[in-house]
Amino acid sequence: MKISLKLSDRILLIIIFFATIFVLISFFVIRGSLMHILILGGLIYVISFLMTYFISRFFSQRIVKLNFKVQEMAAGNLSKRIKALRNDEIGQLTNSLNELMGRLQTGVAQDVSKHHELAKAKTDFVAIASHQLRTPLSIIKWYVDYLVAGDAGDINKEQEKYLKEVYKSNERLIELVNALLDVSRIDVGTFSIEPEPTDIIERAEAALEKFMPEIKAKEIHLIKEYGQFPLLELDPRLIKMVFHNILSNSVKYTPRKGTIKIGIKKTERDIYIKISDTGCGIPREEQPKMFTKLFRGFNAKKIESVGTGLGLYIVKAIIEKSGGKIWFHSPSLELLLDAGKKDSDIPLDKRNRGTTINITIPLKGMRKKPGSKKLNSSEY
Repeated sequence: MKISLKLSDRILLIIIFFATIFVLISFFVIRGSLMHILILGGLIYVISFLMTYFISRFFSQRIVKLNFKVQEMAAGNLSKRIKALRNDEIGQLTNSLNELMGRLQTGVAQDVSKHHELAKAKTDFVAIASHQLRTPLSIIKWYVDYLVAGDAGDINKEQEKYLKEVYKSNERLIELVNALLDVSRIDVGTFSIEPEPTDIIERAEAALEKFMPEIKAKEIHLIKEYGQFPLLELDPRLIKMVFHNILSNSVKYTPRKGTIKIGIKKTERDIYIKISDTGCGIPREEQPKMFTKLFRGFNAKKIESVGTGLGLYIVKAIIEKSGGKIWFHSPSLELLLDAGKKDSDIPLDKRNRGTTINITIPLKGMRKKPGSKKLNSSEY
C-alpha cells in the first residue's frame, strides 16, 4: 500500500533529520571545543536552510501555477486542464479542480444552450403572434374606414367620435405589432439592408411630413440645417424609419412652443445626422437604458402614457448593422442655452432638458446585409 506524506510532514521530517545529525555529530564525533561545535552547527544550519528553501520554492512554484489556472477558470476559461505531477496535497487539489472545471463546463454549456433555446422560442412566439395579429387588425381598420366614410349608411356625430377612437386604438396596436415583428427579425438577424442611390434630404422630409400637423398645432419652432449631398447608397425604407422613430419622440415630448432642430451635414468620412429637441429629456439615472428594448423614461410616461419603447432600439440596430454609429446626450445643451436667453427668468433646473441624438453613417453608404425579411415599421 502506497503511503502519501503530507507536505508539512515532509518539511518537518527534513528539519528533524538535520537536527538529529547535528546532535549525533556534536556528541559522538567532535567532542571538541565549543567553537568547533558551533562552527559545524552553523554549517549544518546553513545547509538545512538552503535545502529547505529550494524545496519550499519548488512547492510554491506549483502553488503559483495552480493559482494562475484557478484565476483563468474564474475568468471563464473552463476548457483547459491542469496536469497533476505528483500525488501529494497539491496533486490531489489539482485533480479536484480539474473535476470541478469539467462539471462547471458541462453545466455552463447546458445553461447557455437552454438560454438560447428559450430566447429562440420567445422570439418565434412573438413573431408568430405578431404575424397572426396583423390580419385581423387590418380588417378592423378597413371596416372602421368603411363606416366613417358613410359607405355603410349615415352615422351621427357621437357614433363617428366612437369610431375614430376605435381607429386610433387600432392604429396603436398595428404600430405595436409591426414593432414587435421588427424586433424579432432584428434579434434573429433575418432583416435585410438593401442600399441604393438615395436622396437623404428627401427621406428626412418624407418622415417629417407625417408630423407637420402636430408640429403646427403645438407651434413648435422647427429648424432645418441641411448640407448639399449627392445621391448616397442608403436603404430608403430604413433611413426613413430612422428619421421617423427619432422625430416621433421629439414631437411627442417637446412642449408647446418648444424647438426641434434637424441637422444633416457631411464630414470628412461620414454623414452626420443630429436631431435635437427641448423636450423632457432623459433622467441621468435612466440614461444607460436609453437604447434598450421597451425602455421609456418615467418622465416620458407622465407626458404620454402610450408608447412601445421599441423605436430607438430599432434605430440603433439599423444604424449599427449598416456600419454607422449612434449616441445621445441629455440635456440638449445647444438648445438649452438658446432657450435660456429667452427664458432667463426661469431657473435652469426648471427648464425642459431636451435630448440630442447623433448619428454617423459612412460616406460610402450603408453596409449591405442580406436577409429574408424586411422591417415592417417603415410601411407607414
